[in-house]
Amino acid sequence: MAGTAHAQFGLYGTYAGTDVTGVTCLDPQSICSASGGGVRPFGAAGGIYYDFKSYGPVRLGFDLRADLLHASKSASSRTGGVGATRAHTALGGVRATFHTPVSYLRPYAQASVGWTSSNVTEPNVETYDNFLQYQVFAGADVRVFPILDVRVVELGIGGMDRVGTGLGASSLGVKSISAGIVFHLP
Repeated sequence: MAGTAHAQFGLYGTYAGTDVTGVTCLDPQSICSASGGGVRPFGAAGGIYYDFKSYGPVRLGFDLRADLLHASKSASSRTGGVGATRAHTALGGVRATFHTPVSYLRPYAQASVGWTSSNVTEPNVETYDNFLQYQVFAGADVRVFPILDVRVVELGIGGMDRVGTGLGASSLGVKSISAGIVFHLP
């Protein structure tokens, strides 16, 4: 029945990898640890979602997520070592889950916007800039048990724009991939 559905609440945890591009090399000799103005931080991510309204085969809701990512290299300088690049992100947005003929497969798409604190554009690993981050995601969950799904893949693409002043590029490209588990109400 269009327009009616039971609400669905879920909690998920994933392992995520991100490709940040467009970083300016600030080393005086143009020798940076990561080549091509990019760096690939990875780490833990997680979030919650609440689907509350159905329109035919589409169920709409919202999603809140956060990640803590790191890389051992810096895209803006020669510095390396453990924790050279860090990114802490919080995003919120709308999501749509799609009904399929295969009952255990749940594809979804979402658009999110939020905040990132990162040293990705700074040569000093202790200096963090604030960025407005926007990203669209698409993925698929596979039901394993009535309250447990496996997030087989989630792909994301978007960008980060610096808020305020700082060194290096003020607009960066972001691509991500993740996989994990989802706990939800049956």
